[in-house]
Amino acid sequence: MPTIIALDVSLSMSRPIPNQPSSTGGSGSTESDNVLTYHHLAVQGINYVLDYLAKHARLEYVSLIIYSSLYEVVVDFTRDYDTIRNALHKIEHYDKTCLENVLVAVNNAFKAHWGSQNYCQIIFITDCGVGMGPSSLKNTIINIQTYKATCAAAAAAAAATSDGTKTTVTVGSNSAAIPPPGENQWVGFSYPSKLSFMCLGSLSTDSAFRCGTKLYMQLLEVSGQKGQLFIPRMKMKHEESGGDEPSPTTGEDGEDFVRQLTRASALESFASMCDTNYRQFEATLRCGGYFRLEEPITVWPAPLPYTARDVLGAETTKLMSRRLEVCGFLRMSDIGSPMSVSRHLILPRSVGGLTVGTSEQNEGGKPSTNGGLKNGHGHSSAEERLEADIKAFYAKSDAGDHHPHEDHGLDGTDVNKESVCVLLHGSLKVENMAALVHVGDNWYGFIYSYADGKKKWNLMLNVLPPGSDVVPWLGDLRYLGTLEDAFQGENPSFPIKADKRSYSQTIVVWIRHASLQSDIQKVLRHAKKLPEKTQHFYKELNRIRRAALSLGFVELLEGLAHIFEREISTLPLNASPDCSMQLTHAAIELRKTNNRDLKSIIHALPTQYNQLA
Repeated sequence: MPTIIALDVSLSMSRPIPNQPSSTGGSGSTESDNVLTYHHLAVQGINYVLDYLAKHARLEYVSLIIYSSLYEVVVDFTRDYDTIRNALHKIEHYDKTCLENVLVAVNNAFKAHWGSQNYCQIIFITDCGVGMGPSSLKNTIINIQTYKATCAAAAAAAAATSDGTKTTVTVGSNSAAIPPPGENQWVGFSYPSKLSFMCLGSLSTDSAFRCGTKLYMQLLEVSGQKGQLFIPRMKMKHEESGGDEPSPTTGEDGEDFVRQLTRASALESFASMCDTNYRQFEATLRCGGYFRLEEPITVWPAPLPYTARDVLGAETTKLMSRRLEVCGFLRMSDIGSPMSVSRHLILPRSVGGLTVGTSEQNEGGKPSTNGGLKNGHGHSSAEERLEADIKAFYAKSDAGDHHPHEDHGLDGTDVNKESVCVLLHGSLKVENMAALVHVGDNWYGFIYSYADGKKKWNLMLNVLPPGSDVVPWLGDLRYLGTLEDAFQGENPSFPIKADKRSYSQTIVVWIRHASLQSDIQKVLRHAKKLPEKTQHFYKELNRIRRAALSLGFVELLEGLAHIFEREISTLPLNASPDCSMQLTHAAIELRKTNNRDLKSIIHALPTQYNQLA
């Protein structure tokens, strides 16, 4: 889940923050060097974001872009956050703000590196400047509204003119009628993303900032972009400084308020943004039947809500469960490459400084009084309490003179505690298998060992689309069983093999133009050798016709008829008369509507040359 940080470097960002103390001390420094500006707060906010990612999301790729009327990619996508920190000290300020140019640049830069299927976090840090002239934010909003209205009118006109026609014509006319956006026009990102604006300013004292935040919010609404504005909140005096500093302003009710932007309130908004956008998805991985193995894990990146749309257009949103349960194991060769929603890394997570599976202590480190805890909750059933007692029994040492602190680390953690992630990773890698995991209500996925490089292996979660029958060659996942469940006389092999192998059948594959062209040329080669190749000619012709009808490629039949008619005029003088007769007959049969049935077969025309009369 890459992140793009866009920093506003217009002249307004170099303004000093009103009623703020100097950023640095010292008697030798001038007042202009010590003043706290909006740019200083932005740099501190970026450093806070980088520190947060280094602690909670070390695998995150980050790119830094600066913009004013133009833009510049200062640091491309990297995991070396020190490079971005060093680049922040070399940034200069330029002219006015132009948001649309950098939005187009962000859209193109992400698609060039990651394509249109990946999810992106986009963070804009600005004082909500709206710009001036044709490149202002207000004109950008008007252009988006105009483009949306044009697309709606074009779609309505295309739908009105295509009434009573075929569905294929309607779809094609709609796609052709909707005009594409301009080269430097932004109408929304073409990939799943979230746009966050870090607004540096005070709503209570800055009227220009209030107007800017309204336009930025309107931009998100008009474009339909998922996003949010993070604005520093106004605090009480004693909440901000504990009453030690003088209050900049006083409210009407006599209560002192911090109405100006401060360093603490700005960093608090950055902390709120990080907690909202980069919150870790913490879950529990469970494996086994009665004696369950379980471990707290972190799923990275955090899975997004899956929205499914049925035939009637109704949308249903599903969330991944916080408890992932292993249902069974399959070989990687049997699974193949099914369609997946997303892929995630599974990382082990320690709870409260203790290793996983501890049943004697709760999350706060206090002894449990209800027979042990499981996932931070009390054992609600007798079965779970009995399971915890069995785990505690097997965890005891067999030797009576065993030192009580021998198997514990310096921090009190038990180094001999089981780790489900380590167990699964090693076994799946050696056996070349995958674990079928239940990730939600009627929702499944696969866990397997994946190599990011030659030496680095990870535990990967491949999430399937919701449903139990989403992998056709496996059938319904709810009814998968072991070999012991099979009846006597059943085929124990899995998956069930067909009596006739697929490669011995006449299968047509037209993924590339060359495959289709070679099949047509094969038919023409047989046609030029008539009447000796009459049977081969009609065999290949019927094979192509069935494939075209199966794919809905009806236009190919008309194209073949034109090719046959053209070949008649180019036949040499010494060609057999049967060539022109069979080609004319084939062209006529291809155009008949009754031959559009897959079961129908085009037979050869009986002539004296092929001795079929």
